[in-house]
Amino acid sequence: MTWLQKWEDLEDRGLHGVRVQSLRRFEATPASGKEGSMTLTCPLVQGNFKEEDLVVKASTCQLQVLLKDKPLAGLNGMLCGTVLPNLCSWRLERLAARRMVRGVDEAFQRITFHLELAKGAHKSWPQLWYSKEMKHPAARSGYAWTPAMEAAQTTAQRTELIDVPQGLPKRSMPGGGQLFAPDDLCVAVDTQQDRKSMTVRVHFDAEALDVAQRILPLEELLAADVLEDRISIYLQSDPQNPIIWAMLNGRCNPKESTWGMTTCDRFRDRQQNPGAPGHALAIVLMKHKESIGDWERPFALCLQHPLMLKNYDELADVSEALRADQDDAQRLSPEERKDFQRRLADWTEERFELMPGAKLLPRGPELGWALRGEEEET
Repeated sequence: MTWLQKWEDLEDRGLHGVRVQSLRRFEATPASGKEGSMTLTCPLVQGNFKEEDLVVKASTCQLQVLLKDKPLAGLNGMLCGTVLPNLCSWRLERLAARRMVRGVDEAFQRITFHLELAKGAHKSWPQLWYSKEMKHPAARSGYAWTPAMEAAQTTAQRTELIDVPQGLPKRSMPGGGQLFAPDDLCVAVDTQQDRKSMTVRVHFDAEALDVAQRILPLEELLAADVLEDRISIYLQSDPQNPIIWAMLNGRCNPKESTWGMTTCDRFRDRQQNPGAPGHALAIVLMKHKESIGDWERPFALCLQHPLMLKNYDELADVSEALRADQDDAQRLSPEERKDFQRRLADWTEERFELMPGAKLLPRGPELGWALRGEEEET
């Protein structure tokens, strides 16, 4: 049982007044809309068909639903926003029911079609379908000012209809491995505070986060648990190795905690592409009335997962040169080959610095002992 499960058990039994806020869902902007997904529900009148008679396809901006090779009314067209087709899914719900037909009571199946659309961005849609006369923004080709921009034009890929899977999309690595680790995505962690609140921010590499979001929605990628005196931020696939686990230097009101994605340029120079906008997860903790004021330091104890490599490019360049040399032995001279091999042997990882005062997060059993010791002290 993890430390969070223990505290939740105490809360369920009404002991010690423990309160836990588990942050999982991101509110859309504006807040009146859905979050990162949209569910469409459609009762199907035709009852004599199989799942294979239903074909569901989507692109980033278009939806197509065919039933026995005919478009299903109300479920075909250009979408108002963009979606991630590989993360969308559909299912059929079959319920036994009865009806009167010409005075005869007979049994039949009530079939309902459910379609889950994973939004391309956490924004509310004013409507389901795109109604403007102009071409959908996602289907347009921007003007290529440079050769790099021309090479990046992927209009055909964005508008290509692909099959939407029935049931939940497959999002796990073969063999049950983890999709991502914190040091695949995170470049920094920092805090800000005023008298009434403190904000904990986790900064991501923009390109790495973009790759992750093509595989998992944010709401299935990130998680945070807030107690009165501690916080844990982690990837949902690996809660035992959090991005940061910290004991606060005061108390907060967990139920008033909020979170959201924001842009921040403070650590943009740590990104693989410094020209890309910086993205951060911001968690706002409202201070308890007895802890209002400026805290001397944000945490009494802070354990942090290692951050991304800052000399990865050097390793990638050397490895790529040697890999290309294996395919073409004439690519490198003997002197160059020897130099690259020496550089590869001498390479040692260098990671971005942890936040001031943080300790490196122990791994495996050591982490369990560290957290257990802190719980006993509290």
